[in-house]
Amino acid sequence: MTDRTLPHDPYITAVVEALTAADLGPDNNWTSDAEIDQYDTGPDAGCTTMLSAYLDWDTAPGHDHGLALMWEHPAEQWTWAPRHRDGHLKYEPEFLPLNRWADPAAVVEVARVLHAGLPVPAAEDPRLWSNYVATGEAVRAWAETSS
Repeated sequence: MTDRTLPHDPYITAVVEALTAADLGPDNNWTSDAEIDQYDTGPDAGCTTMLSAYLDWDTAPGHDHGLALMWEHPAEQWTWAPRHRDGHLKYEPEFLPLNRWADPAAVVEVARVLHAGLPVPAAEDPRLWSNYVATGEAVRAWAETSS
């Protein structure tokens, strides 16, 4: 994570803690507010930043070289991709059936499926993180001041 607190840090911390408690703690994780907003198609496209989080595992039973989970604002869902031997993503991340504010337990369940190399369920898990309203408001405030 960054040296300063970002508005989505409490949520990502809760997700990492849930993964760790389930013996699925990531090998690396960080949050940022410096990634270029790939979802911005307006006149400032390529110049605006977004909030993001990255969690990765060097190994996973269903993937030779591990996998990565990504969280991005303003994306509405988590994404994932398997990794190459060199640690880069094998392909463009795919959306997961996890809301941006999915309950950490739901993230754990999907991470288990991904680690096993099984197909990801198509239906979105409706469970949301219990503290998403306050954190969501902080993220919205960040977006309004960084535009």
